[in-house]
Amino acid sequence: MVRVGIIGVGGIANSVHISQLQRISDCKITAICDIDLKQLKKVGDMLGLDEAHRFVDYKELIACPDVDAVEICTPNYLHVPMAVEAVKAGKPIEVEKPLACNLEQTKALEEALRENPVPNMMCFSYRFRPATRYAKWIIEKGMIGDIVSVDVAYLKSSAFMAGRRLDWRFVKEYAGTGVLGDLGVHLIDMTRYLVGDLKSVCGDTEIVVKERKKLDSDEIGKVETDDYCAFMARVGDNVRANFMITRCAIGNANTIKYDIYGTEGVISFNLNNPDVLGVCVGEIDKECNGIHTVKVPARFARGQEKTFIEVASGKDVPDHPVVADGVDCQKILDAILLSTEEKRWIDVDSL
Repeated sequence: MVRVGIIGVGGIANSVHISQLQRISDCKITAICDIDLKQLKKVGDMLGLDEAHRFVDYKELIACPDVDAVEICTPNYLHVPMAVEAVKAGKPIEVEKPLACNLEQTKALEEALRENPVPNMMCFSYRFRPATRYAKWIIEKGMIGDIVSVDVAYLKSSAFMAGRRLDWRFVKEYAGTGVLGDLGVHLIDMTRYLVGDLKSVCGDTEIVVKERKKLDSDEIGKVETDDYCAFMARVGDNVRANFMITRCAIGNANTIKYDIYGTEGVISFNLNNPDVLGVCVGEIDKECNGIHTVKVPARFARGQEKTFIEVASGKDVPDHPVVADGVDCQKILDAILLSTEEKRWIDVDSL
């Protein structure tokens, strides 16, 4: 039985972490931490936790003897210091994405893991979608030949949400980036997982809604992080990729389109329908020049939180994203921002 402590019990903890953990028989949520006392009480009551296992100070949760593993679901700027504390305590960690606000911040966690290499995982959720894992299997079988190009889009309309205020995601000090890090990092990780490392990038970002009311007053504050990002990338030796990420796409609540084109076929999927793939492979499909839908076999399903519990238990779990992947993705985020500032291609390894 893995006893889990969760730091930050707001949005993502409720929508993903807690609900999945509650369905796993060999783990139990034994402690929670949040500086929002109302949220702490709400979630604590829901989980039936006593006051001694509800913390405001994350260090106290990490030190709790009833916590075996720690999940970090806080704003970006807190990920690394919290993870470092847990690593020093010898406790497995699961960290929300992106890993940090910039590459420099990740160094402290890399050093902590070198000194004490505890089991660890990044929350790159879309790597766990069945369609993603089936796509990887098809690619590795050589069914679409050599990959030529990738086209990706992540579309949301949340920038225009009525009454949305200047929360931490719009403040560079707390978030680092806007949609680029919040949403785009998923697509970057998926591309690294399916196709290969991003070698160089050329990007452009834009803040569309430039001002918002502050959280605690009607005073107007400046939005500092991107609402829109588009970038090109050179992947591996010969692959070209195009990415478009926006929270300004009216009509889209959460649309993720991913197309991989090869010399012998194509894989096309929408991650809002993660149980099917669009494919055009083999002589018959190519003769018809049409994409048809296939159902993803059940064996490709894998839960994010179930994976972390296995990782925390010391099991050898293939293909799970680790902190090192978070560092690599952070380097790519920084390269895209630098490219945007300097209006040129940036080699990722030059950072």
